[in-house]
Amino acid sequence: MKQEQRKKLPNKKIISSAKFEAKEQFTKSALENLKTEKERIVNYLKESGELDY
Repeated sequence: MKQEQRKKLPNKKIISSAKFEAKEQFTKSALENLKTEKERIVNYLKESGELDY
C-alpha cells in the first residue's frame, strides 16, 4: 500500500494571527471611512446653514 502524501498546513497560530491582522486592517479602514464620511457630512451641514460651530 502506498502512503498518501499529506500537504503541510500552516500552524494554527499563524492562521489566527493572519485572521486577526485582516480584521484589524478592516477595522482601521472602516474607521477611516467613517471619519471621512463624518467630515463630509459636517461640512455639507455647515455650508447649508443647518449646523453652526
